[in-house]
Amino acid sequence: MKGEEFEELLTSLDALIAEFEAHADGTVSERALEMLRLVDAVHREGLGRLVDVIRRRRPELMGEAAADPVVRILLALYDLEPGGSPTATFIPLERLAQSAAAARGRREGRP
Repeated sequence: MKGEEFEELLTSLDALIAEFEAHADGTVSERALEMLRLVDAVHREGLGRLVDVIRRRRPELMGEAAADPVVRILLALYDLEPGGSPTATFIPLERLAQSAAAARGRREGRP
């Protein structure tokens, strides 16, 4: 998958989240966001353990992995980027929108 495709996925995901947040049926909105929280918990735990193994056994690989724009965004979303401190909280939805906007800016040549 190319970086642009990943950026488009982030943008689409952000739009779907916004759609569910604004859904007329509060139950649908609550259930969709609960599903996201559960998926987040599963991914956060697995990615956190993977990052811990890499940091313990081959710390230089973290910098190399984080140099990839897709990996960097993923690590940032889960507060796992090098030098960051992991948290056990749900990905703030606004972080997803910010990451998608930053990715679009990089694609367009902005910092």
